[in-house]
Amino acid sequence: MKNSLRITVKKPCSEKFENFSKTANGGFCNSCEKEVIDFTNMSQSELMPYFCHTNRNICGRFKTSQLTDYNRNELNHSGMNILSKGIGAMTFSLLSLCTLSSVKAQELSTGNTTVHTELVATANHVANNSISIEKYTVKGTVLDEDNLPLPGVSIVLKGTTTGVSTDFEGRFEFPITLEANDVLVFSYLGYDAKEYRVPNSKTDTIEITIIFEATDIELMGEVVVGGAYVSKRTIFQKFIALFK
Repeated sequence: MKNSLRITVKKPCSEKFENFSKTANGGFCNSCEKEVIDFTNMSQSELMPYFCHTNRNICGRFKTSQLTDYNRNELNHSGMNILSKGIGAMTFSLLSLCTLSSVKAQELSTGNTTVHTELVATANHVANNSISIEKYTVKGTVLDEDNLPLPGVSIVLKGTTTGVSTDFEGRFEFPITLEANDVLVFSYLGYDAKEYRVPNSKTDTIEITIIFEATDIELMGEVVVGGAYVSKRTIFQKFIALFK
């Protein structure tokens, strides 16, 4: 049985996952005529059992943070910690309920009349003399995890085709003014798309900095799974090993 395994993609694919035909588990690549399974939303506790119980060749889409070594014992220990915390929380809740019941019983036994005081809140209307700005110019810089500018990042207003790309210094200015709660989608090859929601602002120009983290990098390709196989030796095997 595999106690640990390593997931790697030795030859990353240059195809764009966004162009694939959607399938139940990911997308279908017409170049290699194969389904590419999207693992980017899977947790560590889901990835290891999946690859422990499959022997077929798989093409997958991963985040670089997922391409690492997995240890079954560590995952089990993590699960036990969560269970222990859950049991602890339930115990605390039961004790709290018992305490509240005891206090309630004492209140009833005293026979004191409870006085209910009604608080009436009066709404104060404060005049707002500030000017309400409804349209904003959004501009800024897009950087990578090393704080280096990213040229060619696509920036599109969500739900439209209106957009712009960053220049060689990673800077941009959106071509139209935007309203509060409009969403800009930032896309760059090899990274997860990022979204920015325009906030309410007292100024008509909003300057932002968007950073693409290394953990957001995605890789696709044929999955290579390797690992350590640990099994208990029989008494006979241990005896033979003494003479080797």
